[in-house]
Amino acid sequence: MENEESKIVVFEAYDTPILANLVKTKLDAYGIPCFLTDENFVNLYPIRNEIFPGVRLYIFEKDKEKVQEILSSAS
Repeated sequence: MENEESKIVVFEAYDTPILANLVKTKLDAYGIPCFLTDENFVNLYPIRNEIFPGVRLYIFEKDKEKVQEILSSAS
């Protein structure tokens, strides 16, 4: 069973790879480990729906509150 220290979750899905990479870059600058998936897929099929959720940003579950703080202060 995974514990909170190692559990990876989808934090959010973005409509464009550019927006997703901007968020990832900001989190990287704060030392938050994260990665993106489906960047190329979204470039090929730009329609976002329940089947194609967009570019997904993954983080460790333990970092969720810190990520929310970082991203909310940017707005």
